[in-house]
Amino acid sequence: MGTKLVDRSVTPIMLTPAGRMFRSLAADILRSMYAARNLVGGYEKFAENDHVVHFAVAHTLVFTLFPEWLKRLTDEFGHIMARVHAVNVPEGVQHLVTGDCDLLIGYHHPHLPIALDPNHFPFMTLGIERIVPVSATGKDGKPLFELPGKSSRPLPLLAYSSGAFLGNVVEMLLMNATQPYSLFRCFETHMSEALKGMVVAGHGIGWLPESCIAKELSEGTLVRAGSDIWATELEIRLYRPIKQRGKATEQLWAFISSQLIGSRSDGALPDNAVPDNELPDILTAA
Repeated sequence: MGTKLVDRSVTPIMLTPAGRMFRSLAADILRSMYAARNLVGGYEKFAENDHVVHFAVAHTLVFTLFPEWLKRLTDEFGHIMARVHAVNVPEGVQHLVTGDCDLLIGYHHPHLPIALDPNHFPFMTLGIERIVPVSATGKDGKPLFELPGKSSRPLPLLAYSSGAFLGNVVEMLLMNATQPYSLFRCFETHMSEALKGMVVAGHGIGWLPESCIAKELSEGTLVRAGSDIWATELEIRLYRPIKQRGKATEQLWAFISSQLIGSRSDGALPDNAVPDNELPDILTAA
């Protein structure tokens, strides 16, 4: 600096008058730098919000629904600059509430409702799919593991991690099972794709959304490992905050809404868009 800032001749060491002046000036400079950074960052975020749509999408749906759904939207709506964050459903809800995403695509089950006030976070139903127990096959084409299992030989359960939405669905099914079952937990993951890999490799029985295993079921690599009492349906929902977002998000939401409502000549919702007040009780294991 060319001048003495610290007086080391005393104990404890102290700043010199020049040092105290420099510290004050340096603090002002730092405050200005932080303010400038926040200003530029805020401008950039504001500018990009008009053109970018930030999605939070449930892990499974990132691989199954989202690619084809976005392609259809792009074909009909036009170019969409999408930024996608794969999330567990509770994590996605948090992103939506804090404003870290514009739209959330996730699963919903009436017995495991998502804690979002529809007055503040409206939604549209994009479709319905089932989550079913599956197993790899033996040489005879039959499942290696099949519910309900026996107490003398429990079935190895490939499970979702604690707190995962699909894990909660499986726990709900088991709690409401109409017949005794015997399972032991041997593996946990929050990713359905990882769980599928373990099921295909023959490590045990696992519950997976049918969209995640359509190819494996058609090829016979995987088969159902239990009757319909061990399965249930999930609603696929698209959520947004009621607070206005960027221009691209608003236009996209309006377009999707018009497609869902206007895709039938009578103005009714299409078959895969179920009104909330008409959702059936789809807990098949209860």
